[in-house]
Amino acid sequence: MGKPLCGMDTSETSTWERVQKLAVCRQLLQRCCDEYDACHGVRIDVDERNFATAFFSWLDLTTSNADYRNQNAPDYFQFAFGVLLRELLQHKAVRATSSNLSNSQPSPTDIPRWWPIGYMLTFFCFGALKQTVQQECGIDLKPAAPPWRPAVWQSFREHVIEESSLAIGYFDKFMGIEPNWREPSMVANRPLAALFEKRT
Repeated sequence: MGKPLCGMDTSETSTWERVQKLAVCRQLLQRCCDEYDACHGVRIDVDERNFATAFFSWLDLTTSNADYRNQNAPDYFQFAFGVLLRELLQHKAVRATSSNLSNSQPSPTDIPRWWPIGYMLTFFCFGALKQTVQQECGIDLKPAAPPWRPAVWQSFREHVIEESSLAIGYFDKFMGIEPNWREPSMVANRPLAALFEKRT
């Protein structure tokens, strides 16, 4: 697995505040696209209209589930950025436009080149999640090691085409959280939400 991308400068305001603004979120995503091109030789462009559609859909969903933050803030942010990943993929917010690599088909084991869109967007959401949880909750997140296998990414790509909400489940899996595969977009049915209810 390559090194994580999308380091974010948070000197002005918190990442969570910044990412909820259309223009700023767009800038952060563009920075990630630029880093990806420099690191992997694959150019990825943002589709302005599709990105805006994905962004406002995401903002509506995170706002409507904001009460969950008072119950379990780390898992709320985990869910929020999983939803962002789903929306960006579903609405085709970015597209790979060129590659400096050879014309041969990339190997499925070379995920950054085999599925650049999914790989880049996952790291974008992970970078935002990591910064947000560190700032808002004082927790230093790290992805789970085993799920970052090529076979998991191949399964991710295959299944998210059929059901976009599964992107939330895979994002949970990458972070070592047991997903709710049946209803990943329902925050009330998240395993950590159920654990909280039992404790209270």
